Amino acid sequence: MSKSEASTASEINSLDLFLIVLVTVSWGLNYPIMKFVITSYPPLTFRAFTFTIGCVLLGAYALRRGESLHIPVAERWLVFKLGMPNMVLWHLGLIYGLTLLNSGRAAIVGYTMPVWALLASVVMFKNAFTLRGMLGVICSLLATFLLARDEVTNFAGHPLGLVCTLAAAMSWGVGNAMLKNCKISISSLTLTFWMLLLASICFIVLALVFEQERWTWPTWIQFAAIFYAGSVTFAISYVAWIHVARKLTPVASGLSIMLVPMMGLIGGYWMLDEVVAVADIVALLLIILAMAIVLIPGRQMVKK
Repeated sequence: MSKSEASTASEINSLDLFLIVLVTVSWGLNYPIMKFVITSYPPLTFRAFTFTIGCVLLGAYALRRGESLHIPVAERWLVFKLGMPNMVLWHLGLIYGLTLLNSGRAAIVGYTMPVWALLASVVMFKNAFTLRGMLGVICSLLATFLLARDEVTNFAGHPLGLVCTLAAAMSWGVGNAMLKNCKISISSLTLTFWMLLLASICFIVLALVFEQERWTWPTWIQFAAIFYAGSVTFAISYVAWIHVARKLTPVASGLSIMLVPMMGLIGGYWMLDEVVAVADIVALLLIILAMAIVLIPGRQMVKK
C-alpha cells in the first residue's frame, strides 16, 4: 500500500464505518423488499415511484449543499449513455428477473457485475485481460450455470428470470466500465442525480404504456417499501457511498460490495421465508470468490 493509500485508510472513522454498513445492509435488503412489493404491485410502476423519490431527495440534498446540477452541453450525451446501462437497463432487467426468481438468487446473479465490467473494459477499452480476470469469469459462469440447472430441475423452471437478471448485471458491468474509462467533469452526486432522473422518466413512460390498466394506489405497506427503496436505497445510500468511496482503499471497497449478495440471501430467508438451497450457498461462495479475484488488487498493484 502506498503512503497516500495508507493515510487515506487511516482517516476512516466510525461514521465512515457506519455508512459502509448502511450501504451494504440497505442494498442487500433491497432485494427481498423489491420482491415483496412486486408480487402484489406492478413492477414498472414500483420502480418509477422509487426513482422519482430518490431523484427528488438527492436533488434537494445537492441544492442544499449548494452543489450545481448543471451539465456542460458537451457532456450531456455522455451522461445519457452512462445513465442507460447503469440505471435504466440494469433496473429493468433486475425488476423482471425478480418477478421470477427469489430475491437471494437475484442478488447473487446481480453481483456478478464486476466480472462483466472487467470483460467490458477488455472488449471496449482494450484493457489487459489477465489470469485473475479469466478466473473471475470462470467462477461467475460456474455460479450462473449452477443456479440455472437448479432453476430448471427444482424451482418450477424459471431460467428466464435468470436470463433477465444476468442481462441486467451485464448491462451494469458495461455501464461501470464506461464510467471508469470516461472523462467527465461533473461530480458523482450530480451525475447520479441525472441518471436517476433519466431512469425516472423512462420508467414512468414504460409504466404508462404497459401497466396503466393495472395501476392502483399503493397500500400503506407497499408505499413504505416504495419509500424505503427511493429514499434509503437510492438517495441516502448513494450519498453515503459517494462520501466514503473516496476514502476507501480498493480492498475495502471490494469487500464492502461482496457483502451485498450475502445480505440479499439472508434477507430473503428472514423476510420472505425463501428456501436457501445448497446451490444458492455454493453459487454465493463462487460469486464472492470471483469478486475477490477481480476487485482486490494483486500484490504488485498494492505496492505501487
